[in-house]
Amino acid sequence: MAQHTQLPTIPLVKYFVTDYGALPEGKTVNTAAIQKALDAAKSKGGQVIVTEGTFICGPLIMYSHTELVLNKGAVLKLVNDIASFPVVSARYLNFIDVSKASDIKISGQGTLDGQGEVWWQATDAGKLTNRRPQMVYIANAQRVEITGVAFLNPPNTHLSVKDGSEVYIHDISIKAPANSHNTDGINISARNCTIDHCMISTGDDNIAVNFGNKQQVGQAPECENIVISNCTFGYGHGLSIGSYTSGSLNNLLVKNCRFDGTTSAIRIKTARGRGGVLSHISYIDVDIKNSRWPIFISEYYPCEPKTPQEDTITHKMLYTPVYKDILLKNINVTDAQEAIKI
Repeated sequence: MAQHTQLPTIPLVKYFVTDYGALPEGKTVNTAAIQKALDAAKSKGGQVIVTEGTFICGPLIMYSHTELVLNKGAVLKLVNDIASFPVVSARYLNFIDVSKASDIKISGQGTLDGQGEVWWQATDAGKLTNRRPQMVYIANAQRVEITGVAFLNPPNTHLSVKDGSEVYIHDISIKAPANSHNTDGINISARNCTIDHCMISTGDDNIAVNFGNKQQVGQAPECENIVISNCTFGYGHGLSIGSYTSGSLNNLLVKNCRFDGTTSAIRIKTARGRGGVLSHISYIDVDIKNSRWPIFISEYYPCEPKTPQEDTITHKMLYTPVYKDILLKNINVTDAQEAIKI
């Protein structure tokens, strides 16, 4: 069933963050020390190991052939001082950032804690003028594996993989309060990707398959060959495709997944002018409980006309979205407000 065909290659060299001056007492800001360990692994690669304890830390950068290991009992906490948090191009820097890299892995039985509450409160109060940091942001990377780690309370999205290939995300947990702002679980834009045995409860999309690059004629789909299997979704907005779809999606399989308490479960959303072709999408053996709109497929995002008479007639154009070859098989829905909304 898996769609990824390659795993990251990580050299067997170990770099313990405590050897670079990091202190696990939950008070010291360890950004410089932990970044030194990551920098030491930059040339040869290897495992950067966060040992048991609580490490307060600011934004970090990972490089190719590097594995960040969070040992059992290790907690890597993002600093929660917004006033001194670094900003570049009207964005607060992401907690862990990876760009144009290959062979990246984040693993272990520890926790990444974004301490997001102060950021959500600042958003409610209208005090933020810059975009909040994401917990883990990986862009233009090949051979990526995320496993074992618990993601908790990010200021923004928990895990984003943009324009990736050969991506394997499995056996992780993701959790933020149901009322937290924009705390998507996994935002994925990739080719050859498997998401398996994950547990996700969050304040926005549990998973969002997003592909917003404008597709050129003859160009391969931005998202292709994705399997999402054996996952459990609690509260959140469901497993969403879109709303940015202009890069196109081909061949997505969702199988053996369970939803309980999501606002929607199977959710495909876009709008006129956002474009893209969404094709060969299959949902098989899916169980949905306590969902307001279990199956929700719309090209009117964020809201539909209240009546057909209020719809606006438009002709098909270059960026008219197209949905085709969608299969729903063995979908069990209980306790829903409306079972299907198309």
